[in-house]
Amino acid sequence: MTSVRFVFPKPRLNELLRTPGGLPVAEAIEQARKNLESIRPTCTAELAALLELCEAGFQNLADDYDDATLAELYAIAVKGIGAGDVCGMPSVDLALTSFCDVLDHMRTLKRFDREAVGVHVRAWRLLMTAALPEAGARQVIDGLLKVSRRYAAEVAAAA
Repeated sequence: MTSVRFVFPKPRLNELLRTPGGLPVAEAIEQARKNLESIRPTCTAELAALLELCEAGFQNLADDYDDATLAELYAIAVKGIGAGDVCGMPSVDLALTSFCDVLDHMRTLKRFDREAVGVHVRAWRLLMTAALPEAGARQVIDGLLKVSRRYAAEVAAAA
């Protein structure tokens, strides 16, 4: 007869969490802020490059439904989500999330609305403008969210 022995290793993380030391929270936050500041220019450049790819993709869109192109636009836009906050432009993240939602809803409905796509692409460009007042950015986001909510309602109604 073979005996079986169960071994339960102690998680090292538990031990590390109980060990005193490390940076104070305020210092860790300040260090993280400095790290984000150091990557801001690169992040902004990458976000601008994604926008240019998206603008080019939008210009090449046909006037009827094209799942592959909508999927391509989605893949470009989703890569930018999160970068807006790092770049000091959090409204860009909201716009990109709305854009991805609209693209996803269009693909679900197998419909295409050039104007809904275009308004999101143009809004992305506008929201990357450093001089845009916060109130203006809020109005742009509110408009984009109305568009994405309308498509969400259509998807829900179709389900």
